[in-house]
Amino acid sequence: MGMRQLLLIVALAALGLLGSSAGAASTISISPSADVGLPFWCDWSYDWESRCYRDDGPRLPIGGVDDKVWRAALRFPLAQIPAGATVTAAELRIYHDGACVAAGLTSVPCTAPGSVLDAHRILSRNWFGERELELDEGVVDTAVVFSATTPQWLTWNVVGLVRSWQQKLVPNNGLLLKLQDGDEDYGVSGPYGPSASFPEADLRPRLVVSYTGPGSR
Repeated sequence: MGMRQLLLIVALAALGLLGSSAGAASTISISPSADVGLPFWCDWSYDWESRCYRDDGPRLPIGGVDDKVWRAALRFPLAQIPAGATVTAAELRIYHDGACVAAGLTSVPCTAPGSVLDAHRILSRNWFGERELELDEGVVDTAVVFSATTPQWLTWNVVGLVRSWQQKLVPNNGLLLKLQDGDEDYGVSGPYGPSASFPEADLRPRLVVSYTGPGSR
C-alpha cells in the first residue's frame, strides 16, 4: 500500500466514513412497565371478586389450575429507541426456574415433561377494563420448555411487532403469554417464572432490542 492510499484511509476513518462504523448497531434491554397474571375461563357468576383475581406479585402465572386458566400480560415502553432508528432484532425473554403454578397461586415444582408457550399481541388498551382482555388470535412466536424441571431462558422473536409499535403502525398494548391452543385447560399447569418485581433482578423479564441508525453506537 502506498503512502497516498494510507493517508486517504486515515482521513476517511477520522471523518467516520469507513463502512466498519457506518452499520454499527446498539442493543438495549428494556424492563416491563407493567406485567401481571390474568385469569381466563373463570366462572364469574358467583363470588368472582375472591376467585377471579389478578396476580401482580413476584411471579407470572401461565397455565391452568382447578377453576381458571392463567395467562401473563407484559407491556414494554419503547422510549429508549431513538426516533428514526431501525429495529433489527427484538427478543422477549422470560426466565423459567423450574416452578409451576398451582391452585391458590402457590409455586410448586413442575412435574409435566414440558410445555409450549405462545405469544399474542394484546388488542385491549386497558388491561383491566374488561373481565378478559382481547387478544390477536395470530401467534407472534412460540417458546418451548423442553424440560420443565430444568432452568432456562424462554425466548420469543418479536421483531416484527416491535417494529410496528415503534413506527406506530399498531398501538403498543403489550404481549400476552399462554399455553398453546389444544394444551391449555383446567388443571394443566405451566411455568410460574419471575416477574418484574422478583427479588433477583437478573431473572426478571426483559425485551432485548437491537437497532441501527440515529442514536446507535
